[in-house]
This record gives sequence, structure tokens and C-alpha cells, in this order.
Amino acid sequence: MPRLVTPKIPLTGDDRDALRAYSDVMAENPNDPAALNNRGVALEREGRYEEALAAFSAALLRDNEDVYAWNNRAVILARLGRPQEAVLACKQALAVDRSCIFAWVTYGMVLRRLGSFREAEQVLAVAEDLDPQARALYPGDSTMTRA
Repeated sequence: MPRLVTPKIPLTGDDRDALRAYSDVMAENPNDPAALNNRGVALEREGRYEEALAAFSAALLRDNEDVYAWNNRAVILARLGRPQEAVLACKQALAVDRSCIFAWVTYGMVLRRLGSFREAEQVLAVAEDLDPQARALYPGDSTMTRA
């Protein structure tokens, strides 16, 4: 898995600072999938969902095995009202890493939105088998920076 890309400037907690920092990192290496993923996270936090989706898609073009980008793509697709596509992204994330608790929880949340409550509970049970605190770890639809 590629290295974590961290901005070189201190952040003030303002997501616009994070976006600028990751844009600077990308200027140095525009093909860095971690920087693209993390830029997508900053865009998502600004409510710029279509741009975030494009950043996650670009990250996946460079590293199709990036569980974080697949999970983040699923979160954004769900936010954009495209839950069927979100399910496919969740399944791809889990194909990359079956032990990714975040992907299991995102998958369960998307299934709930689709009204597949029984299947959602089964999926969330898998997450809880991996970590009993899984639901508490990821209570909302939030994207993840690559760790």
C-alpha cells in the first residue's frame, strides 16, 4: 500500500487549508493515490461531493487496491443518492481487504438506506465480530484519510 501523504504546512482545522495542502502535494506528484484520496476527503468535508467523487475515482485509477478510496467512493455515492453504485464500491473495498471494519460498516449503512435491514444487520455483525466497538468507531457517513 502506498505511503501516507501528509501536508507540509500546519493545519488550522479549516478544511480549505487541508485542500490547499493536498493540492500542493499533488502538484509535486499528481499521480499519488494517497494524495488524491486525502484531497477527496477534504473536498467531501467542504460539501463538494462531485469533486470528491472525482478525486476518489482518480486515486483508484492509480491504485485499484486502495481500500480507503473504495470505501470513500461508497460513502460519497451514498451521499449523492446512488446507493446501488455505493454497494458495488463497498463490495470492491471488501474484495481488497475483508478485515476493513470501515468498509463493513459503510456497507451496512448503505444496505440500510436501500431498506435491506436484515442484510444490513448481518453485515454489521461481521464488523462487530472483527471489532465489538465497530458501530461506535464509525457512527456517521464519513470519509477516511489514508493511514
